[in-house]
Amino acid sequence: MRRLILFVPIILFCASLRGSEVQKEIDKLTFRLVEKQLEVKVDKKAIARYLDMMQPDGSFIGIDYVTVTNNFRAGPHLKYLKAMAVAYRKKGSGYTGSKELYRKLVSGLDYWLKMRPVSKNWWFNDIGAPQDYMVPLILLKDEMSKDKLLYYSSYLEDKTGNKAHRGKNRTWVSNITIHKGCIEDDIELIRIGFHSIASTIRIVSRQGDEGIKIDGSFHQHRPQLYSGGYGMSYVNDLADFFLLARGTSFEELFNVDKLKIVRELMLNGERLFGYRGTFEHGANGRGITRKNGIFNIFASTLDKMALIDPSYTKEYQLWKKHLKGSPFPVPGNKFFWKSDIMVQHGKNYYLSAKVVSKRTNGTEMLNDENLKGYNLPLGATQILTSGEEYKNIYPLWNWCMLPGTTAIQQADSAILRGYLFGTNEFAGGVSNGKNGVIAYEHDYRGVKAKKAYFFMNDVVLCLGAGIESSAPEEVFTTVNQCFFTGSMTVNDGSKEWKYKSGQEMNNPKWVYHDRIGYLFLDETKRNVCSRIQTGAWKEVNLSASSERLSGDIFNLWVDHGTKVSDGHYGYMLVPDCTLKNFRSFVKNHTYEIVSNTRFIQTVKLKKEQIYAVVFYTPGTVVLDDGITLCADKKAVVYIEKQGEEFKVWAADPLYSQKEVTLTLNGKDILLTFPAGNYVGNTASRY
Repeated sequence: MRRLILFVPIILFCASLRGSEVQKEIDKLTFRLVEKQLEVKVDKKAIARYLDMMQPDGSFIGIDYVTVTNNFRAGPHLKYLKAMAVAYRKKGSGYTGSKELYRKLVSGLDYWLKMRPVSKNWWFNDIGAPQDYMVPLILLKDEMSKDKLLYYSSYLEDKTGNKAHRGKNRTWVSNITIHKGCIEDDIELIRIGFHSIASTIRIVSRQGDEGIKIDGSFHQHRPQLYSGGYGMSYVNDLADFFLLARGTSFEELFNVDKLKIVRELMLNGERLFGYRGTFEHGANGRGITRKNGIFNIFASTLDKMALIDPSYTKEYQLWKKHLKGSPFPVPGNKFFWKSDIMVQHGKNYYLSAKVVSKRTNGTEMLNDENLKGYNLPLGATQILTSGEEYKNIYPLWNWCMLPGTTAIQQADSAILRGYLFGTNEFAGGVSNGKNGVIAYEHDYRGVKAKKAYFFMNDVVLCLGAGIESSAPEEVFTTVNQCFFTGSMTVNDGSKEWKYKSGQEMNNPKWVYHDRIGYLFLDETKRNVCSRIQTGAWKEVNLSASSERLSGDIFNLWVDHGTKVSDGHYGYMLVPDCTLKNFRSFVKNHTYEIVSNTRFIQTVKLKKEQIYAVVFYTPGTVVLDDGITLCADKKAVVYIEKQGEEFKVWAADPLYSQKEVTLTLNGKDILLTFPAGNYVGNTASRY
């Protein structure tokens, strides 16, 4: 019965389009798919090289078609055929309509079908190889007989029936099915593909299921934040699918409700994770260890969205301008409660803090990528003003010293195997759209700590307390590790120095480097230096280059020593400022640490009467003269005093509590925490 239900819509659809109408529909879609492929530039020298490399049997010199590995060694064969097919079809390529090129293309297809290479990695078998293989066929469709096309297209399979393909993987297999349908003139296959793509455009509620989340984040590979990488590819492709379907009978699948979901994902998700040409590296999974693997959305995608969603053209245009360096169009703060991350945008800066919990996968090491990424979700921060601070820094990084993290300084402690599953219950954030706080309980690889990040009025104040480790190695909290730009200014509390490359100083009171100020607020052992660091991409990604690289790296950290007991830290990040402005900030700011213990962490901005508290346990804290706050449950709280009134925001860091009672100066305030899909989001009371 179930198969009948699935089949009926196809029968109804086919009945609505008959004969020549069906073929016109297929021809329109085929033309658009061909035009999309022909957007690629032709490299004449590369085509000549591929022709020289091809053997009489259709194979290419230097390609291993037999050995089965995780890395698809036979893959370049299809990449070459794909480029050759584009050169054959594209006008002015120098190879347009070349009989020799056509003969070799056919020979290459024949050899591939004869050998049918496979990989140990299912992705290459189901997606990677077919999506390259389909391109020569769609481009040569008008050159081949129907029987020959069907013979070659038999390699392409409709994998949309595999329920394991979700999120981005589903759109990949669906696109292959659409191409197969166009190649074979099979309208039913095309319909299956479009319906499969449309099925991904929905809010996926259950944590652990892949796809679009209600908070604007995107998950792939279980409950793992992947708004970059898979998510970025997904939104870029969706714009193409909307336009591909336009003016066809499939357009109705991408209705206003679907468009609204895509718009929210892009404007309230993807846009907020990006800054100019780069993207949140905590949202890229193992892609962080690929050269040039971190990038913002394509400008062309925003142009397409302006066509698809004309009511929001201005939003897409301003976003596109920001990619080229204009100020960020929508400054503010957001906590992504489905993904354990907080981001803050100013017009000319980006700040973030990524944590982990039992509810999320922190990151992954798959296919021998991201070999040293263990610390990536463990309180890591990202601090951007130019957007170039970390560009391809990753082979040079000391992976035990990721910005924002507290970790043992032992190389093996950064090694990641498989997925990093969170083990802590306490992790959460509160946000009012302008300011916010995120915190979590850290207990990983021999280090315990309570870590909180207070995003308040264009500054992040970072607190750590209850730091413990029985390990013989030193424990560092790293403030930043980024490219050194040639000079830094350091102040020890009484005197100021300007340093260039290769310098180091102990116990600075504040440091200024690359339009970012760093101010320490408590007495700890601190170090700052610039030093040449070396590495190779292969050290973090086995399939990458082994070429040795080097770079001048800025390092700033707190040294907690060995066998740490009750360690702590407190520092501020002040982005997008001149040295003169930062000096003034140091002298005049009114930020204060009220409490920094394993039980309660509290910060106030005295002049503005802003207060933020992390209750790791129910308790009481004196916020200011005459202002006392009590919480009867664990909570993250943010308060603003306006006149004689208090505005209160709070969130549940356990994701399991129904409510919290806050007692502010003897007055009880009952806040009911959001439920259902919004568990973990902020509750407010004015």
